[in-house]
Amino acid sequence: MKKAIFAMIASFVFFLGTNAQFTKGTVMLGTAIGTTGYSSANTDYSYDAGNAKSTGTNTFTLSFGPQIGVFLTQHLVFGATPSLNLSTSHASTTNTSATGVQTGSTTTTTTTTVSIGPFLRDYFVMVPGNNWFYVQVNGSAGSGSGSSSGNSYTATSTANTNGKVSDILNWNAGGSLGLTHFFYKHIGMDVALGYLYSHAHNYNVNNTYTTNKSTGDISQNASSYTLGTGTNGVTFGVGFHWFMKG
Repeated sequence: MKKAIFAMIASFVFFLGTNAQFTKGTVMLGTAIGTTGYSSANTDYSYDAGNAKSTGTNTFTLSFGPQIGVFLTQHLVFGATPSLNLSTSHASTTNTSATGVQTGSTTTTTTTTVSIGPFLRDYFVMVPGNNWFYVQVNGSAGSGSGSSSGNSYTATSTANTNGKVSDILNWNAGGSLGLTHFFYKHIGMDVALGYLYSHAHNYNVNNTYTTNKSTGDISQNASSYTLGTGTNGVTFGVGFHWFMKG
């Protein structure tokens, strides 16, 4: 009995997977309403000397862009995605000395980049209600610019910092599991959940204005540095696609 049920299920899934409405050469043209991503990281340090340090970073990303692909087979799509990417990262650090004195800082960095990259999508099974499940892998690389701002404090002073972010080179790679729901034969809406690793490389120039708590005197200091950051996170995307026979 169990073998018969298993055979029926396997036959049903095979039937759905092989009776595709797609054909080789079909063009998939779409646009993403928006792909959002959020990631967070917290690190605590406890030094033997009695000092303690805590850092936390929260990153939010939003991407928009068209997507075009071609069916290489009845199920496999290869294409490219140019996109506009907005990213905001908020980092905070708190240091506590062995005597209980605290210092800390916060920094917010906002960037805008334009990128392009390939994707590969495989529609592997259909379920009732004109729904097709797919898996997708994708990557991209891009460049742009941005700005940063922050503040810090010690026992004797406070400081404000502002700066520019340039020479940005960002790249990412990830995968997702999604569902395309067809309103009509050639128009579908995508909903997908996935994982994304991204790496950001940029050059920063900052100006810091420090105020002495006792005297009120303000001093200025300029600094520059190169920053490389790797981020792991989850993504959620929604978009529409049109499927046009080639």
